[in-house]
Amino acid sequence: MPTLEAVGLSRRYGPRSAVEGLSFVAEQGDIVGLLGPNGAGKTTTIRLLTTILRPTAGSFTVAGIPDREPARIRARIGVLPESAGYPGRQSGAAYLRYAARLFGRSRSESAMAARRLLDEVGLGDRAGALISTYSRGMKQRLGIARALINDPAVVFLDEPTLGLDPAGQREVLSTVALIAGERGATVVLSTHTLAEVEQVCSSLLILDRGRLRAAGTVAEVKAAVGAASLNDAFLSLTERSDR
Repeated sequence: MPTLEAVGLSRRYGPRSAVEGLSFVAEQGDIVGLLGPNGAGKTTTIRLLTTILRPTAGSFTVAGIPDREPARIRARIGVLPESAGYPGRQSGAAYLRYAARLFGRSRSESAMAARRLLDEVGLGDRAGALISTYSRGMKQRLGIARALINDPAVVFLDEPTLGLDPAGQREVLSTVALIAGERGATVVLSTHTLAEVEQVCSSLLILDRGRLRAAGTVAEVKAAVGAASLNDAFLSLTERSDR
């Protein structure tokens, strides 16, 4: 059974379509790159699949749970939004303990989960430090740890490397690879950066103006348009929609 499947998923605002007829399937351990220019519909797609928005048309399932059961879906997903906020006066460990308690874990279980996840994202040595002292890259990794607190089947990461230096980007992408490889979770990675897609994604979806322009592996997308590079394929597919 696919861990994530969308069929004809659409979201309209009056006459304008933010997402139109999106269909795709992702399996356990896949890293799906969600790629497109500004305004392509990437964030709207994530908001639909995480039940923040309701579809105007179409349907989707997460871990076999239909979209008509949003509460059950929320229990099986983890999300790092593009602009995540953090309580600066809490430590990283306290922040994760609180998140675990929200999912009904005991105090001891929450403490163990916080320690394990901080180690997993490379923040074990800063567990007791205030979040206000964390760098942007550290906050992004803390956000990923928060997204994993409920052992999700699907993890949505919206521009997780935005604003990071090259070292921070590598750390975050390494963590993304571990989530899929060691945890077996499906990861949906929204990004503007083609190199990130080529580095970690097993497949990609290219959106433009709310419509799916291409889907498949990097090699399949390049072959479909006869492009030598992913950059050439991306430009060809997104420019084509202007004609």
